[in-house]
Amino acid sequence: MKFEFRLERLKDLKKILEDNARIELGKKSKQRQLVEDEINQISNKIDTFSTEFIKEVKDTISITKLSNMVEYKNYLNEQLSQLRLVLQEKLQEEEMARQNYLKAKNEKDILQKLKDKRFDEFKIREKRADIKELDEIARLNHQPREENYE
Repeated sequence: MKFEFRLERLKDLKKILEDNARIELGKKSKQRQLVEDEINQISNKIDTFSTEFIKEVKDTISITKLSNMVEYKNYLNEQLSQLRLVLQEKLQEEEMARQNYLKAKNEKDILQKLKDKRFDEFKIREKRADIKELDEIARLNHQPREENYE
């Protein structure tokens, strides 16, 4: 007799859902990483600009150039603030994707454990049937034969 798990199609579906959730988590992590990289780039620009700004202020500088430099620094700071908000959003999306993945993985794992349990029960039933059959063969072989002498 062949082992057949009635929920195999459901288990396969749960595996597909787990794989999709894992892929989605990877995408969300990549998006978060890209935003973090942008934040680092803007931070580096701000640091570089601050150094240049200090050099320019030490030299004689026109009011217009000073005003433009202050506006540029404010622009960079505003971009940094916006990116930090985007980062918070991406972190929330990533956490939701992680929770979805863990839920899908858990559901698939439950079905796998159920399949393993049912397979173990199947093997036990098969073994008992084999033992019963061997016992019956042994009983038939050791039974005294009645011969008809007529």
